[in-house]
Amino acid sequence: MWTDRPMQEGQSEAAEQEKINKPEKIGKQKKEKEEKLEKEGAVKGKEKLKKRWDKWDICLLVAALAFYLFFPLYDGPVWCKDSPSYATMNITREPLYPTFLLIFRKIFGEEGYLMPVVVAQSILAAYATWKLAVTVKEYKNGSNLLALLTAGFQFGVTFLCRFVAIRGSSYTDSIMTEGLGLSLYVLFIVQLYKYVAEEKAGNLAGTVFYAFLLVNLRKQMLVSLCLMAAVSLLYYLIKERRGKKLLLLLGLTAGIFIACRFTDKLYNYCVRGAWIEHSGTAMGMLCTLIYTSDGGDARLFEDEVLRELYVDISEEADRQELKITYAPEGWVDLSSHYADSYDAIGYGIINPVVQGYIRDNLDCTEIEAVLKYDEYCGDMTKTLLGQEKGDLIRVYAANAWKGFVNSIARVHRLLNIYAVGAYLLYLGLYGYWVWEKKCWAKRDRSVVLAEIVLGGVIINSLVVGAMIFCQPRYMIYNMGLFYTALSVLIYDRVEAVFAGRR
Repeated sequence: MWTDRPMQEGQSEAAEQEKINKPEKIGKQKKEKEEKLEKEGAVKGKEKLKKRWDKWDICLLVAALAFYLFFPLYDGPVWCKDSPSYATMNITREPLYPTFLLIFRKIFGEEGYLMPVVVAQSILAAYATWKLAVTVKEYKNGSNLLALLTAGFQFGVTFLCRFVAIRGSSYTDSIMTEGLGLSLYVLFIVQLYKYVAEEKAGNLAGTVFYAFLLVNLRKQMLVSLCLMAAVSLLYYLIKERRGKKLLLLLGLTAGIFIACRFTDKLYNYCVRGAWIEHSGTAMGMLCTLIYTSDGGDARLFEDEVLRELYVDISEEADRQELKITYAPEGWVDLSSHYADSYDAIGYGIINPVVQGYIRDNLDCTEIEAVLKYDEYCGDMTKTLLGQEKGDLIRVYAANAWKGFVNSIARVHRLLNIYAVGAYLLYLGLYGYWVWEKKCWAKRDRSVVLAEIVLGGVIINSLVVGAMIFCQPRYMIYNMGLFYTALSVLIYDRVEAVFAGRR
């Protein structure tokens, strides 16, 4: 018993000493941990800074700025057929672009605002191109080759518009919605791509922001909301079955649509003192329905005023041979005849007939006349949807296929065959990569990009094809993106082949 006592006392003293030293030890460990975290943070910060200021990325941004700024310096602002309606804030136009022009007029004056406008559009195009290129590079192992190809495809679209296409000018130089729209759409795709790949709230906010701007820019860009909804359904219903996330994204999509209707009315209230949306939305489909109608469709109208308007419009369209009855054989010639007839029917016949009737028979204010015009066009559209659908389906099929071709090339006998081959190559590489990597339900970044871009092409071609003729101006939004996604798929296949050989 005696011999155990000193041991217990020694142990007690050691325990007491441990208690005394423990706070110092904990403090020292804490300090060391904090220093370690601080060093790691500094290293990460340096790496992030280095990444942010990568010399290749800087050079690419400089090259993009030089390329796009060349065109306003070379050509100056390009005043187009539709430009006056934007500059005068016509009631048929969506709010964003007229407001954009107004801001520049206020800053630079009526005489000198056009050049700053096209310079700003060119800088935005350079940024969008650069942002797409560095995003692809970041997601594909820092590949400078893919970054250069991505930028090159965007450059190529502008080069073709200026030096090859009939229009002979770049859209970034033009006083029209495409001056902003093409760049905003690329940024929208970048943000949607990054959100699907990473699911970060900031990327979702960016997607919503650019979609909101696009829809306020032109009604065609409702395709951005359709693409958001389609991507949400693909990933959160078909692939992953995440109901809450799906409802959130679909709710956001619907919210953007409602917000855009609100801003449209707010804009017209500020400009015209009337809480209304922009006019002319009903005329688009009516042009197509007049094109595919025949004399017997007058029986569909119960309202005498609408029947009288339709008969006047239809007879004049027949007199000018603007209907499908007078179209040549073959889908290319049919789609071309439809494109040539579309504006001639809308602006040359529908507008004078309907507006003339309102002016001669109704005592209306300017705003009331606009609303009555939309009402008549909308009612005629609803009635003519009861026509036989055979010709309507023929026109839609030819027009939508024209949209698919114009999305990646140009309608031409040889280029039509090329387009089929390009789409088959794209789908083949995509399908093979999904099968080989077994990544259908995974967030493989090549697959995500391929699906989003192809979804954009499909939705834009089908939606625009149902409303208006698919001229290149409406379809080239996805052109550079398509070849970027295709180059990524080819890059992956080549890389896999070389890895297998090694």
